[in-house]
Amino acid sequence: MRRLILATAALLAVAQLPAYAQPADVPALIKMIETQPADMDRSAWKEKRREAARKLVATKDKRAVPQLIKLVETETFDIIGEIAIEGLGNMGDQSAVPALQKAANDNTRDKATRDLAKKALAKLGSDANVVVRVPAGGGTTTTTTGNGTTTTGGGTTTTTTGGGTTTTTGGGTATTTGGGAVTTGDTGGEVGTGLEGGSTEGGGTTGGGTLIGAPKAPEGVPEGPALSDDTIAAYDRLTIAAGTASLAYDTVRKRASFSADVAGRWQHRIEREKMAWGYDFGGHLVTGLINPEGRESTRGAQLGLEGAGEARFYTGKVYGIGKAAIGFQLNYISSLDDDNPMEDLKDTRYTADIQVALGGGYGRIVDVGAAIRVRRLARTLDANRALGKQIDAATSKRLQLAWWALRGERGSYRSLVATVAILREAGILLGEPDAGLAYELLTVLQDSQLFMRPEGVDVQLVIAEGYLMRDEEDMIADPEVGRIEQVILTAGYGKQLADDKAEASGSAFARARLLAPDTQPSPWALGATARLKRFAYGDHGDPIGAFDVSATLILSNDSEPAQTMPSTDPKTALRIQGEAGFTWWLNRASGLRAAATIAEDAGEIFFGASLEATYGLLDGLYAR
Repeated sequence: MRRLILATAALLAVAQLPAYAQPADVPALIKMIETQPADMDRSAWKEKRREAARKLVATKDKRAVPQLIKLVETETFDIIGEIAIEGLGNMGDQSAVPALQKAANDNTRDKATRDLAKKALAKLGSDANVVVRVPAGGGTTTTTTGNGTTTTGGGTTTTTTGGGTTTTTGGGTATTTGGGAVTTGDTGGEVGTGLEGGSTEGGGTTGGGTLIGAPKAPEGVPEGPALSDDTIAAYDRLTIAAGTASLAYDTVRKRASFSADVAGRWQHRIEREKMAWGYDFGGHLVTGLINPEGRESTRGAQLGLEGAGEARFYTGKVYGIGKAAIGFQLNYISSLDDDNPMEDLKDTRYTADIQVALGGGYGRIVDVGAAIRVRRLARTLDANRALGKQIDAATSKRLQLAWWALRGERGSYRSLVATVAILREAGILLGEPDAGLAYELLTVLQDSQLFMRPEGVDVQLVIAEGYLMRDEEDMIADPEVGRIEQVILTAGYGKQLADDKAEASGSAFARARLLAPDTQPSPWALGATARLKRFAYGDHGDPIGAFDVSATLILSNDSEPAQTMPSTDPKTALRIQGEAGFTWWLNRASGLRAAATIAEDAGEIFFGASLEATYGLLDGLYAR
């Protein structure tokens, strides 16, 4: 019995001893961090590396310190670098101080990582200040961040960042003014050096310059436009479209010719919870010239300008609306006879319309393309096991506004850098993006199929008052001038389907003229269009194009003035149209669309084909 009691006591004593990793564990853990096993894919290895780093820290073995320092210096994106930073602070080894100071002052890292390095330094009894011993003169060089200091005495150079002013005396001078740049003279022992290895806040350099090969600090995450917290959606678009354009010279007939068909449009809109407003301006020019030898020439142009704006005031989903629109068209033709000036023809005519409308409606339709881009980012990160948490509303807004600010960039480099920085700072992106993940992130940022993606329902009824102006000669043939009143009903619908890879949309309208004089007709019309789109992507998210099919039905009646004799011609017309097309997207909001159309109108069958090109010059989107 006594032997049993002694054995039990011995076992309890052994159980209470602290558990240390076996010495053989450290080399195995280091090998797992350094080398990817041949039978393990990269995503699984990255998880194993992080687990090995945590175990390496737990050993508190001195042999682990060099490996952890290496991780701090090289892993600027993966969370394994943060594991190493925190571990070095807990292990208490002073040899880690320089690496931690470098990480704390490295502006290429996100703020959370820099703060973690400062906490680790505090555990080691140090701070983020970098002290470099200078052999000649016995002084020290100190790099600080903050508002600046002033140091005097035997050969001490203090470099400040953050806009302070530093003056050094004691055998030489080194001054810093404004943004943290250091100018050194004949210091007599004081050395302006770039050994600190950190970048300066404010754009300056430390000492005599930056290290050769040092990483370039990012230009910062752009802020984009300032949108209030109650903003639901917003967009700003500048689009240019071109049709036929040609310039030719016939050497046989010695004749020059030119033709062009171009258009442009600027659209801006803000959707808030209680109010929405926007405007839309566009222009369209068709022109041509034929100029042979001699006096003869023919030229013509048609210029159309239009603009519209509206404001809505919401109470829940119901709103009141005010709208205004203006249109202007100028027609010019000139034909010079080669022999007889009396046969020359020059004619310029114009038309102008202006309308205002008041009414009410229900709901709203917003362009959710930017929100879809955020959702695609989350899906991409999740598929690559790099999604730390879901993208919250604040991060989504910051991402979208950064993309808006970078819409004028010719490439996607800054968009990718800003996106990674925002996701890392928010703790959403886990680890350093490998080549595959970086490529898929880039395809999301370059996805040109995420523009004009409607979501919602909108129905409105307005009463419009308009005024039509015509050229005097046109007024004789067309008496419809002056005031025109009408009632207009419109409806729209949009829905994104199949993980945002399909879209169903539709629109409908009905309008009728009111209070027409007896000498003018009272036409009415109604119609509806339904459309289905399918967006095609490659295996790694590359946008290919969009297939679409649509059907349209329009019914109209021209009516007749009350004072005219009834006509035997039918005044009611029906048009049924179907269309199928494919859009090949080239870049943001720019693409080529080929479509085939079949229609039945007043008993006649029409077949058609079209090729359209649009170029989105600047498109900024936001939707929460």
